[in-house]
Amino acid sequence: MNKRILVFCDYYLPGFRSGGGMWTVVNLVERFSDRYDFFIVTRNYDGRNDKRPYTEVQTNEWNPIGSAMVYYVPDSGVNRKNLGYLLNDIKPDAVFLNSFFCTLAIKYLLLKKSSRFSQIPTILAPCGELTPAAINLKPLKKKAFIAGAKATGLYDRILWKASFEAEKQEIEQIFGRKAQIMTAPDLPPRSILPDFTFSSKPPKTEGKVQLSFVSRVTRKKNLAFLLEALIGVTTGEIHLDIIGPLEDEHYWAECNRLIAGLSPNIRVNILGAMVNRDVLGHLADAHFFVLPTLGENFGYVFVEAMAAGCPLIISDRTVWEELEEKGLGWNIPLDHVDEWRKVLVDCIEMGENEYRSMSLSARAFAQEWLMDPSVEAATAAVLEKALSNS
Repeated sequence: MNKRILVFCDYYLPGFRSGGGMWTVVNLVERFSDRYDFFIVTRNYDGRNDKRPYTEVQTNEWNPIGSAMVYYVPDSGVNRKNLGYLLNDIKPDAVFLNSFFCTLAIKYLLLKKSSRFSQIPTILAPCGELTPAAINLKPLKKKAFIAGAKATGLYDRILWKASFEAEKQEIEQIFGRKAQIMTAPDLPPRSILPDFTFSSKPPKTEGKVQLSFVSRVTRKKNLAFLLEALIGVTTGEIHLDIIGPLEDEHYWAECNRLIAGLSPNIRVNILGAMVNRDVLGHLADAHFFVLPTLGENFGYVFVEAMAAGCPLIISDRTVWEELEEKGLGWNIPLDHVDEWRKVLVDCIEMGENEYRSMSLSARAFAQEWLMDPSVEAATAAVLEKALSNS
């Protein structure tokens, strides 16, 4: 009989608006469902700005979704009484929390701290929420919560899963070196666009470029910075697709004003949120992926973009480093806006031969990374460590 892992995460399938964190759980189930039985507790809607209950699944019931059983709760069900009922029902051997600030995760930890569930081994993946850039968005609220959590020991006796060494250091800076931390990259699927060929990419002619920005439109993802950089680019033909949910109305209004001020040589297509297969199709139709993020702990979409043959134009605040040296794109500091403009112009002027080399290098890197057995083995070690204490 397989051991049971109960996952608490804000959003899950059939949703698609919440970003890469959800896909980490989807891929966890895909890769380990032959070894463990997964039960997932999540919201019954798709995101902060789309709280319409799903119609294709049952709320307050267990639903078979892929290889997992998923329980969808309304906001009124996110309480300790209901979570205690679900814990009694499933009797998990371990709990996996896919967020630091997720209300479901916090309610569970409060329940765990003061009840008979205190001995359940618990893994917490903070998903980049402890980066300085993330904490500095609404810093008073977040810092006050962290201070209270530390004072009450809310996060004592858990196993942290850091995506990379940098995130491990961020956890240690906040919770100290005594925190139990293991490092395991966020899990990608086993393959992305398996039928991809370079011939499916649009031709890259000098003087034209197709860019894709794929992300939730929030201040952290820094779309406005990209638009400000583009204001200084007045030659060549640029097509920019903006793909992702518009989560921050005030920030989107800033971006809209910048779009209105762009030169006529720049065409912006606002495509909104879309399901993953359509995102991958648009990436395959783009030349470059661009995201001047204020900070990412992993960035699932970076792997997707490279798998679609898109070299990256991103900030230097991610774990994906030395892109230019590897022929995969550019990591550009956000205080060097002139360098951003130069790279964008270089991409416009790039011809087919140079682009083909970069595109195929990006695809090959993604393929090699997806097939690297150490990626899955690292997460397997985290799960085994937790379950060894159950």
